[in-house]
Amino acid sequence: MRRPALLLGALAAAATLASATELRETVDTAMKSFLEGRYEDASSGFRYVSTLGVQLAEPEANLALCEREQGKVEAALPLWLRATLAEKPDGFVWNQRAWSYLALDRTQDARTAFLTAIDRSSTTATQAEAYLGLGIAALMHGDPRAAMDPLRSALVQGPFVLPEASRQTGLTALARRDLSAAMAYLRQSVELEPFGLEALEELAKLYEKIGDPRAAWRVYHRIVSLEPDHARASDKTKKLVKFIQGDPEAGLPLRRLSRPLLDAGGKGSLAPTRSSETIRVSLFAGREGTPHMATRAYFMSNAPFRIVALSGDVVKFDGRPQEQWEVLFRPEAGVVEVRDGARNIQYTAKQAFQILPEPPYGSVLLKSVKFLETFGFDAGDREVRGALEFQPTPDGFTMANELALESYLYGAVGAALPQGSPVEAYKAQAVVSRTVALWGKAFAKPTIQRTHLCDSDHCQRYAGVNEEMREATKGVAATEGLVLATKGERLARVAQHLHCGGRTESGAGRADATLADLVAVDDAASPAAQLRAPVDLERWTHEFPTRDSYCEAGGLHPQVQSRWMRVLDGEDIRRRVEKVKPVGTIKRLRVVRRSGTGRVLALEAIGVRGSVMLEGDEAIYDALSPSSLRSTMFTIQPIKGVGGTPRFVLWGAGTGHGLGFCKAGAVGQGALGRDYQKILSAYFPRYQLDDHLIKTRRPVDARAPGAPRKPKNPKFKKK
Repeated sequence: MRRPALLLGALAAAATLASATELRETVDTAMKSFLEGRYEDASSGFRYVSTLGVQLAEPEANLALCEREQGKVEAALPLWLRATLAEKPDGFVWNQRAWSYLALDRTQDARTAFLTAIDRSSTTATQAEAYLGLGIAALMHGDPRAAMDPLRSALVQGPFVLPEASRQTGLTALARRDLSAAMAYLRQSVELEPFGLEALEELAKLYEKIGDPRAAWRVYHRIVSLEPDHARASDKTKKLVKFIQGDPEAGLPLRRLSRPLLDAGGKGSLAPTRSSETIRVSLFAGREGTPHMATRAYFMSNAPFRIVALSGDVVKFDGRPQEQWEVLFRPEAGVVEVRDGARNIQYTAKQAFQILPEPPYGSVLLKSVKFLETFGFDAGDREVRGALEFQPTPDGFTMANELALESYLYGAVGAALPQGSPVEAYKAQAVVSRTVALWGKAFAKPTIQRTHLCDSDHCQRYAGVNEEMREATKGVAATEGLVLATKGERLARVAQHLHCGGRTESGAGRADATLADLVAVDDAASPAAQLRAPVDLERWTHEFPTRDSYCEAGGLHPQVQSRWMRVLDGEDIRRRVEKVKPVGTIKRLRVVRRSGTGRVLALEAIGVRGSVMLEGDEAIYDALSPSSLRSTMFTIQPIKGVGGTPRFVLWGAGTGHGLGFCKAGAVGQGALGRDYQKILSAYFPRYQLDDHLIKTRRPVDARAPGAPRKPKNPKFKKK
């Protein structure tokens, strides 16, 4: 009799196992549908799980999120109601119920739900979100007095909502006509989130209101630097100038230097590099990598220098160190003049020429450069090693720096990581930056400047000697010649970003096939919980980062790089979207496709007169918040706005595209004692370290006869 009983038990266990397997497969398929924007299919899967009465993956919450993503906020609310009736719902679920109320303009119900969330919260992140929601609900209800206390509570509860909480508190103070308090809170918001376009606009208008045109001009200038097509801000920068005495650009927070920092005798410097590799860098480049045009510049060398024409002829042999010279564009003649310290003309040119300081420790300081415009790039003074080149154009001149690759890396690596980063992080960064530089050199497009890289984040930031750090320089020297290569010993294509938010991104399936070997990794010592369902992604963007995340271990990157939230106005989005196509008032934003890590790959902006499909990071950034949206790892919660135009609350994680090397994570790993080889292998598991000491070139792959030739790619050999 026992054998049939055992058999029945085994069959029951097998049936249970099969049922569990089927359940997991259903959830996985539903999540795949969600990531691909097939929300009806995703809903069907989670609805099936819900009918089984199983609490796996929070089916009610997942159904609510599927409805929200389709723009069905009315259908999402009852699902959140049911989720809050489940056993022991936490503050996160109550917060989402409250935001759903705000989407339907039910502010009193939202207030009750947010208060419940505060009581049920087990984390300060959830409490901070609830307090912020209470403040926004009170403002929507037209009661700024009631908004002030919860917003102040949000300011002390959680670091990740601080910028938006400060902005909302500033708006509350404005509604109460307390201009001084509004000024303090809006400035705090901008200090915490320098890319916050919404706070910048409010701050600029407030400066105008109190009659400070110079301060207003500076803020509008900053807005145009972030969003060049911002018509109102651009117009304001032009109109406010007539109310400002003197040069308004003199008040910009630019780096100013009086004399070169580098010692011409080499005191405190490392031994010269053994490598003969050089690099050419465009200076004063914008976000697209294009150098800005100048009409006047001053320079000072730390050592005796020569002026060498494009032809190679030396036109000035005996330039004296520590003497300020001037380069001036003459539009009436279309030439560039070079004047010495006594303002005597020493050289006139229509072709490129170089200032060559005495090697090996010579440098040139560029000072007080006058540009045709100063929007969107670092226009501050900078000192550069090697040769400084001026390239005359019909409208002025551009500048480039030609120097030894390793000397370039001193500044590039120093600029890449926060001061005080561990030396192993600097070593890892040096290998990455060297690989980026050599890739740029191998695949540079022909330009009149003949440069390989630019000095902006479009390539990798570089400000010369100004941002060199002792530990960074040691990191460059310790890894001299080392690059990342493929298994076939070819130069690898790498990418880097500020903060991955806990997960890096995969390069597979992207339009740029050279990124295919970049894989998604969890930026932690132990694997993070996988995104099994939509609610996992929602919680990931709302909650604090996990404690074992490498991104958080370093403690040197601003917290806003890790988690952030923004409240975007639908009218601003319409204004940007309609540069592509007229769509009318924005009704909703629909995520069309996400990557496996949850990053938005395609977004549809739907208006009353049509819609626009936005594919790729740049298109999404330009529509939502140009140059200021921190990443595409975000979720979208609509709420009611003014005049029927909705607003959109974005909850996000990370800063940058998430591909390849996570700088915050590298700093964290270095702080935990991991060496640079382990740091690099964590982010580039398909690449290997290799030694670049020769300059042979060969094509990456064969091409059909008659097809355009590809740029050459270095082949590496080990020592």
